[in-house]
Amino acid sequence: MHLFPERLYMSTKTKSYTKQSFISLFNSIARHKHRYSVFTDFVSMSAIALHNAINKNQKLEDEYLAIVARYSKEELNEFCELLANFVELMNPEPADVLGSLYMELELGNLNNGQFFTPHEISLLMAKMVYGDVLDSMKRSNKPFITLSEPTCGAGGMVLAFANEMLKKGINPAEKLYVQCIDIDRLAGLMCYLQLTLWHIPAEIIIGDTLTMDFREVYYTPSYYLGDWDSRLRIRRFTEAVAEFWEPGTAPKAEASSENHDDFITELLETGDQNLGMKEPASVVVEEIVSLIEPATNIKIQKKGDSKNDLQADIFDFLIEH
Repeated sequence: MHLFPERLYMSTKTKSYTKQSFISLFNSIARHKHRYSVFTDFVSMSAIALHNAINKNQKLEDEYLAIVARYSKEELNEFCELLANFVELMNPEPADVLGSLYMELELGNLNNGQFFTPHEISLLMAKMVYGDVLDSMKRSNKPFITLSEPTCGAGGMVLAFANEMLKKGINPAEKLYVQCIDIDRLAGLMCYLQLTLWHIPAEIIIGDTLTMDFREVYYTPSYYLGDWDSRLRIRRFTEAVAEFWEPGTAPKAEASSENHDDFITELLETGDQNLGMKEPASVVVEEIVSLIEPATNIKIQKKGDSKNDLQADIFDFLIEH
């Protein structure tokens, strides 16, 4: 059993935490250890504990136990308190707390010049770029929107986007799906941890966006709890049907994953008699099937494999850097 979840509730009920108390706790653990390694271990253990609570992965479990073995019982208790401290810091509003702590602990100067955008700048960018669009979304009552962040870091821009949604009265837990990618594993796990705590449905990929060299994929608990695999598949299916017919001629496609097979079978039976199709029936079926693959079909690929295009066509917004 993981140490973190069983003691987290007790810690949050008995103490009040601040950013300074987090730094003091961290310094206590890192007194005789490499500071960057301690921060990495904290993020890794926290992310694995939350991930395996809903979707257990034995490889991650083994990694967790290997990290635990490097610390004393007293230090592990301090890690538990550190997580409780972090959870409380995340409470007021969606913000990149870990990125801010990373910079305040002066870890950015030790690792290849890695820095995280201040929360205030991310908030300003989200308001300027997406504020009016979110107003339009609220008026149109769109079921949900999708966001792609190809260099996510700790998820600062995604959290700022979610913050702006909440200010507009839109619940990101119900109305937002995010795909985040970062080449750095620590940054990706920081992103996973923060999006998990804010209940944002997301797919976090550790890998290189440019070469499509993906090593790990994580889904936040909200992704599973909200059945986002089905929701995304239905959206792909509906858009695919509309794409292969001339405007106004597309047959009605039931918006449920259970009816997809029936629709495709009927399409094959009627064949090219379907007026308004832009391509032969066999071609249309092949394309639709490829577009409605489950959202979880992102595969860990070898460098140079370009078959997976991240299904970028499903994303309403792309965060550009």
